[in-house]
Amino acid sequence: MQIHNKQIQQWILSPILMSLVAAGTIAYQVPVNASVTNQAIAKPIGTLAQASGVYRSDRFRFRFGYSNKDFVIDNKISTPKNNVGEPLAAIDIWTKQHAQKIRAGAYAGGTEYPANVQVAVYNNPRKFSLQQWIKQSNQFSATRDFKSAKIAGQTGVKFYSSGLYENEHVAFISPKDSRIIVVSLSKTGYGNDDAVYRRAYQQVVNSFTFLK
Repeated sequence: MQIHNKQIQQWILSPILMSLVAAGTIAYQVPVNASVTNQAIAKPIGTLAQASGVYRSDRFRFRFGYSNKDFVIDNKISTPKNNVGEPLAAIDIWTKQHAQKIRAGAYAGGTEYPANVQVAVYNNPRKFSLQQWIKQSNQFSATRDFKSAKIAGQTGVKFYSSGLYENEHVAFISPKDSRIIVVSLSKTGYGNDDAVYRRAYQQVVNSFTFLK
């Protein structure tokens, strides 16, 4: 009779133990899956693969990413130049609202264009160092706060300048042709535009790549 009771107890306990083991296994798996999901969500923003738009220059052999949901690059509209020491090329990045106003003539008649983001390419025939070239260039005034910076695998210079707007720049040398490339963020210091354009600036800096 004692043996029969032990067998009954084993039959009763076995399903209970199996249920506990299964529950423990499920409970253990949940945080692991959640961790994987969180890691996927926490990927950095601003890489070329994640940017929704890509600008490519076959002439100067580079490309960079930007969000074409928020910004436009229109070769028909660009910031007015002073005709002295102009860049070989200047790619202006505008919010869609600013681009629409420029096309509609809102800034015609000498009105200054809005602050924006620009990628410019310059010659450096005298082979100045980056800081020397910046200081002698008439494209930048009241330059200051020079610091080393990395971009597109190159060691460049980050600096600030003042003029019509307050400006933040990263300058570096193209390994393809020794030309100087400058990525600039212009800021007004009021409203929401500075924060919006900073996103475009960071996307360009983070995703800038030289083509092989």
